[in-house]
Amino acid sequence: MGLACGAAMAHETAFIDHFKSIGPDWHVAEYDFDHDKFDTDWRRMHVKPAVFEDGSGLTLQLSPHDDGLNRFAGGSIRREETSHYGTYEVRMRAASHPGIVTGFFTYTGPYYGTHHDEIDIEILGKNTRQIHLAWFVDGALENRFVDLGFDASEKMATYAFEWLPDRLRWFVDGVEIYRHQQTDGGVPKLPSRLFLNLWAADPSIAHWAGTVRSGTQTQAHVEYVRYIPWDADPTEEGL
Repeated sequence: MGLACGAAMAHETAFIDHFKSIGPDWHVAEYDFDHDKFDTDWRRMHVKPAVFEDGSGLTLQLSPHDDGLNRFAGGSIRREETSHYGTYEVRMRAASHPGIVTGFFTYTGPYYGTHHDEIDIEILGKNTRQIHLAWFVDGALENRFVDLGFDASEKMATYAFEWLPDRLRWFVDGVEIYRHQQTDGGVPKLPSRLFLNLWAADPSIAHWAGTVRSGTQTQAHVEYVRYIPWDADPTEEGL
């Protein structure tokens, strides 16, 4: 996929991470999560690097627990620095089971002293043959479900979104699956942090995510994460 022509508002650093270790650019969450849509606390032990035979990759795990606010513990990892316009890509195999969500997204909000902007790729475990695409602009949500044509919990696939000032585009294995234009509504504008997570949904959103069964244990596998800023050369070695 190509990046639009033009110069980004500020130069940012491209990266690709195969997770042979979790470096200082990433923060692994470790806290009880008081959120009305989550039945999940975050634990470092549920984020495991170097899981493939070549010493690369990342596993996010989810399991029941009884030492926090919620019934389940999951894994969440985010970049320490913000990033902005460009292409965000992950190669992963999502988790299954009703009520479970595998997420790859950019986010900023009140915790970071801003309004809520967000761009999401989510695989809902109740139907892993679909992808959920969502975006928030100053807290206002828009979203779409798109059929994948395969089961995201059974194989690795490459998922990406391109974020530009006037549009969003989502891709699966290099094929564009959805586009949102500024002329059709707002596009997130604020620099944000990149997240990967695996979580169990609160029963209050079972209509969307499904109902988590007691005792559910599952995991998602990540091969790599990549970011190419708007002003970067996508042919640069290593990207």
